[in-house]
Amino acid sequence: MRVQRFTVGLGVLLVVAVLFTAFYFQLYRVGTSNDRAIAVMLKSSNVRSDFWQTVRDGAEAAAKGSGVRLEIMGSLQDTDAATQVRLLEDVLIRRPEALVVAPIEDAGVAAMLDRIREAGIKLVVMDTPMQLDFDAVTVSSDHTEAGRQAGGVAVKEAADAPRVAVLSDFASSGVSAERVKGIREAIEPYGDSYAGTFYGENSEDKAYAAAERLVSNEPGVNAIIALNESAALGAAKALEETGKRNSVKLIAFDSSLYEIKLLEEGSLGAMIVQRPFNMGYLGVRAALKLIDGREVSRLTYIDSIVVTRDNMYSPENQKLLFPFR
Repeated sequence: MRVQRFTVGLGVLLVVAVLFTAFYFQLYRVGTSNDRAIAVMLKSSNVRSDFWQTVRDGAEAAAKGSGVRLEIMGSLQDTDAATQVRLLEDVLIRRPEALVVAPIEDAGVAAMLDRIREAGIKLVVMDTPMQLDFDAVTVSSDHTEAGRQAGGVAVKEAADAPRVAVLSDFASSGVSAERVKGIREAIEPYGDSYAGTFYGENSEDKAYAAAERLVSNEPGVNAIIALNESAALGAAKALEETGKRNSVKLIAFDSSLYEIKLLEEGSLGAMIVQRPFNMGYLGVRAALKLIDGREVSRLTYIDSIVVTRDNMYSPENQKLLFPFR
């Protein structure tokens, strides 16, 4: 009898367990079916990156009141394609309704984005227009126009007689190529105005060495345009140490605290500053439209601003340069 009661009791417990499990998972599905999620993948999640933290702020502002939960992620370094591929694989497993991504230029990243689109996840590309097998919705700075702005500053600083060298990161960078295209368009009418593009590989030390060689081998150069922060810092150091700070004008992209200090000191003639908050905001708004089946522009360009020592203290530019104040 004792064995029979035990068997019956065990059977009841098993039935209860099965029913509880089924009920639990049903509750889980109901609770999450309306829990709309958008994954936002930054190039870098480094809290010291003012640019990407401001993109994050814009994304969060766009999601407020929408009923959408953001899952924000990113590799520590903005060149770490392997980590970004792994994060994209996780997105494919979790299957949010949409992904807003600032992709690192890499074949593996492009392949993962294609898989994510095929899985039915809505896709918005930020910052870096990618060569993909499909027409992705893109929210990006107009890098070619920003290059034209930088070239225009060089022309003005050189009194309409520019001899411009460009200090870039990598020859393979699509963003840098677009900026160089714009620079060359701006300076082309001024004769022998382009001294070439040189590469610092995202290293301040390598940019310093490249700039030092440049001013030694190209004495006619009167303007250097640095396409990122490391190039700007390396070039500024080289110009200071070679005594060329006043004769060679330095124009830079980005707006790190170190670059702002160089602008205040007069080591930088101008900065080409993007609008990262707008990028994050418009990226998430585009994703929300895609989720809701509304019409969305396939390409949205965000303008950049030329900031100089003369206008850096204007209220608008202070918001761009110091977004967390």
